[in-house]
Amino acid sequence: MTRDIESNAQTIADALTSAQQIPKLSSEAEQLSLDDAYSIASRVREILGKERVGRKVGFTNRTIWPVYGVDQPIWGEVHSDGLFSTDQPVNLASYSEPRIEPEIVLGLKHAPTAEMNNEQLAGCVEWVAPGFEIVQSIYPNWKFSVEDSIAAQGLHGCLVLGDKIAATHDVLTGLAEVPLALFKGAEAIESGKGENALGGPIEVLAHLVSL
Repeated sequence: MTRDIESNAQTIADALTSAQQIPKLSSEAEQLSLDDAYSIASRVREILGKERVGRKVGFTNRTIWPVYGVDQPIWGEVHSDGLFSTDQPVNLASYSEPRIEPEIVLGLKHAPTAEMNNEQLAGCVEWVAPGFEIVQSIYPNWKFSVEDSIAAQGLHGCLVLGDKIAATHDVLTGLAEVPLALFKGAEAIESGKGENALGGPIEVLAHLVSL
């Protein structure tokens, strides 16, 4: 069956703008293909008409793949109206089943290309910053296929960007070892380090560029 890209994209765009949830697109009877998922995602972005300021890569931590039933990273866009500094409030009511994720954010000064090695890719980075991503699921109870998550803009809600740090050689080579800890008040909820994301942030950039 040929997917109705326009109808599905409009349904997702409406859900995202109203913080409403919808049934997932994929089913046992009709699986959503990767090509259709990215086609729907592209059309959603056209409908929303927002200004892109960057891209996010999701599901880079392979250890959580079994939790969500996915088997590969995904990507989506970061938009100007969804980029906040740490002193700006974020209205969580704008998102469906929001969750928070600590992030390492890379700011680029040159456009990377697929033939670059990791050292060359690192040379494209101007700054590094800590951040929080608010992710969301327009599908109830965070149940979806990887294709569903792609169609829904990579589950991206917004990005809260911390202070930028100049991308010196020492900073870039140390990214994989950067420790991260997520606290809820005084309680440590989760911990990890940069290498949990496909080996490190530069490796994530390499993955994104390869797509």
